[in-house]
Amino acid sequence: MVQDIFNEYARFPQVHGMAIGGSRAVKRNDEFSDYDVYVYSTEPVPAESRRAVLEKYCDSITLDSHDREHEDICIMEDGTELHIVYRNLHAFLSCIDRVVVHCEVLESCTTGMWHSLLTGRIAYDKGGLLGAAKEKYQVPYPQELKNNIISSHMNRIKYGIPSFMVQIERAMKRGDMVHINQSVNRFFASYFDILFALNEKLHPGEKRLMQVCMEECGILPARFELNIRLLLNSMFKDPAAASVVEIMVSELEKVIGETLA
Repeated sequence: MVQDIFNEYARFPQVHGMAIGGSRAVKRNDEFSDYDVYVYSTEPVPAESRRAVLEKYCDSITLDSHDREHEDICIMEDGTELHIVYRNLHAFLSCIDRVVVHCEVLESCTTGMWHSLLTGRIAYDKGGLLGAAKEKYQVPYPQELKNNIISSHMNRIKYGIPSFMVQIERAMKRGDMVHINQSVNRFFASYFDILFALNEKLHPGEKRLMQVCMEECGILPARFELNIRLLLNSMFKDPAAASVVEIMVSELEKVIGETLA
């Protein structure tokens, strides 16, 4: 069914490439996994043209969602959730170049697009542009990028004004549950960006981060899993949970010092 959609999308003149991404691309999918398809184009594909194709294969369609990236979300006839993510090919490759070549740091998932390119299973590649990019960026993890990610995100976590640590402590003392959630989410975004950089691993995206780290990262702070679970289980209940963040940051600094020494 997905291949039928690929075949029809390949007829759109704007489309230059398509790839299967997400958990299915790296064989981490389970019974809860959706189907992620990335469509790379030079111009937007008209909504009605997309709808005409998707209505043939899907029971339910939501066009033009922007919760993460620009995507159409569908339920296929077999009940599988399908996410078709639309990316401008030139902007996508430019973002990867900024990270890999110029070693720029993003707010989170700095190497996420790079990971998406290298792990995506190419299903259509007009002119071979995706394949060529995949080969071009199959390079060792840049040391400058690693250092920049660690420095930038440690500044956000501990040394900036106000740091995530300060924001979390204030939110917990106020009992502001919404702000606690937002602050802890920002903290984790930086925390995991650092861990993947420290291990010279590409960031896999927003799901299963703790599992991926435990399976693939040889360098982790002490009591990594325990502290994460402790923070998440107590952050809305006890203002003292801010001390868990302090411990996590302290242990993170230790492994950074040991690794970069």
